Amino acid sequence: MSLDARERSTDAGSPVELYEFHRGIAAWRYTSAAQSQVHMGFTYIPMPMRRGSLERTAELGRAGLRVTLPRDAEVANAFIVAPPAEVTLLTIYRRHRDDSETLAVWMGRVLNAEWRGSEVELNCEPSYTSLQRTGLRRMYQRTCTHVLYGTDCKVSAVAYRISATVSQISGNEISVSAAASFADGHFAGGYATWQSGLVTEKRMITAHQAEWLTLSAAPAGLFVGAPLMLYPGCDHSLATCATKFANADNFGGFPFIPSKNPFGPSPIY
Repeated sequence: MSLDARERSTDAGSPVELYEFHRGIAAWRYTSAAQSQVHMGFTYIPMPMRRGSLERTAELGRAGLRVTLPRDAEVANAFIVAPPAEVTLLTIYRRHRDDSETLAVWMGRVLNAEWRGSEVELNCEPSYTSLQRTGLRRMYQRTCTHVLYGTDCKVSAVAYRISATVSQISGNEISVSAAASFADGHFAGGYATWQSGLVTEKRMITAHQAEWLTLSAAPAGLFVGAPLMLYPGCDHSLATCATKFANADNFGGFPFIPSKNPFGPSPIY
């Protein structure tokens, strides 16, 4: 009997769902069934879980999905301090017991997590929401509008990064001896990356003074003695672009905007 026929049947259906989470090269696979399920060679372990209803709506912002799991589910560990730097993708499959025909019924990503007693609720959005969002628009301004190390910026992140080792950790501040060799603020506005298991974690550097770096959030998975990469920041001014990165030709701002408005109240322009 086909999956469609069992879905329509009043007594032959015995549905189970498979939940596949991906973050980087790491994956977590769970099933709502009481026994382990195998799909495409991968084993999905039983997990007491539930989800909201799947809806089709013209308003993309209301098409989210909430998935509830036990609070100690491994996939949610990275959300305890702050959402992980890498996107967590979710694909939900549906099948029937003793039937190999499996259908993907939902695909999207996990936005954040909320802990409610002994459970954790993952707030997810479907993948097609990103296709119809308004894109960023370039502004007529003095500072550069390009993303540092982005396609339009053209500065090579690999050329300017440095490898370092963590000496101390205090909350969201870390001490890195190699950072003391650079002027204060050199890494402010940049970011740091490190490996945490199979996932590459990333945090923005909001301040830099001597060997101390302030990160945008607590560094999950980072420990004293761990290696990491530091990427310098940029204040998006023409001077910094030219002197720090020798990249004035690709500067994305308009530094020579007239300071006096010809349409203002002054009778003499």
